Amino acid sequence: MDKSRLKTLLLFALIIISCIQTGELWFGNLSSRNFFYNLWAKNTSNIIKYSAEPISALQPARIIINLGFEGGVYNVLNRSSEEFKEAQEEMGDILVRALFEGRFIKEESLDWRKIFSQKSILYAFTDSIPLSGFGNENSTISNIGEFNQLLVIPDKNINQEINCYFINEKSNKVYIVAIKQDQLNIYNLINKISEESTGLIYNSTKQIMMNQFENNVFLPAFNEFPSYQLIRMKNSLKEAGKLNEEKLDKLVNPLFINPSLKRKQKISDGTIFYIEGNVIVKYFPNGVLEYTSQTSSTVSTKTSFLESYKIAKDFLDEHEKAFSNNSSLETFLYLSEQKETEKGWEFYFDYIINDMPYIFSREIAEETGMNHAVKIIVENKKVKQYKRLTWEGYLLDKEVDLNVSFLEAINRFNFLVEEEAKIHDMYWAYYQESLDKDPEIFWIIHTEDMIFPIKATQED
Repeated sequence: MDKSRLKTLLLFALIIISCIQTGELWFGNLSSRNFFYNLWAKNTSNIIKYSAEPISALQPARIIINLGFEGGVYNVLNRSSEEFKEAQEEMGDILVRALFEGRFIKEESLDWRKIFSQKSILYAFTDSIPLSGFGNENSTISNIGEFNQLLVIPDKNINQEINCYFINEKSNKVYIVAIKQDQLNIYNLINKISEESTGLIYNSTKQIMMNQFENNVFLPAFNEFPSYQLIRMKNSLKEAGKLNEEKLDKLVNPLFINPSLKRKQKISDGTIFYIEGNVIVKYFPNGVLEYTSQTSSTVSTKTSFLESYKIAKDFLDEHEKAFSNNSSLETFLYLSEQKETEKGWEFYFDYIINDMPYIFSREIAEETGMNHAVKIIVENKKVKQYKRLTWEGYLLDKEVDLNVSFLEAINRFNFLVEEEAKIHDMYWAYYQESLDKDPEIFWIIHTEDMIFPIKATQED
């Protein structure tokens, strides 16, 4: 073959690759990588390098430190604290090692008293993490199936194997996996919190034998009433009651491939439409933003929970950069629920504001068409729909004492349901009853299919 023909073939191949790359960039999701990475990822023999990223993207809703005292005493880490961030980073490494390099030891019935007998860190998720469809050839993943909590017990001797307990509260099972990893950082973190523990101490409902709780729930025990500042929720795009369309443009633009080509239309009820190519973005006057991709595909590709979650989380994180965050409060979004559909996955995220979840009423849900702060639908490895509130929380110059104990709240709950219904979860939250009222602090009690807000403050 002469050199000119070889050059022609090489040039033709490069043109094809560049066309595919352009297609990925124009029609892929915000989290997609380049074409060469995808080729490497599909053909690599080292599954850890390819699979670690979705696993490391998992974020626990709570991190609980077992202080190692007899009878069970726990510290729930503040979400904005350095200790929370440090423990979360350690969790990513531990999960990857446990799922891909770990030695599966055994499956056994869940015994909270037994597994809580030593100092440890518990990573709690609001919903189960399914592992099916992700690295099925790995025996550890196939043995676990799914889990909703991870307990890590470090050892003083960093050369020994560390046991990780994958907890499935639905099946009441625990799966024990041994890993070899330097646990000195996490061991030192537990000791630091044990020695310098201040603020609220929590009890485990399983250890204090509160049988009305179906799951293990950590409830605060306090001698003095803790105080919290109240907040106000405001639409971040409204100023003096008027929509700032310049700020809205800045929020909408990152959702388009070429925002300069978008067309804008406003209808009589105040809803604004933006259209560019196959993407439609709507802004509703109540502060709801909705992105829809109308790209269709003849081939349906179903991805695992972890892969779909990574796509959704990257999309969400990328768009978060567009928010100016004028609020003085640190606000976090955490995965509060997920649903598997015939075509993919739906993910729901909610706010943590001032280190407390923000929950709104059914009335607000009906007015906004939102049951959670954020909804993301992933299909065919792309974000099909993204819907979110554009609200922000602002601190008010008012503090309240949380002077209703969990026992009082449970008694009121039992009175409301007129029977001793099983409780799945219970925690404090900023709860907003209607759009014209500021949130107040409530106990939120979850049953199997409902939530019951019980006010956590009582006026003298």
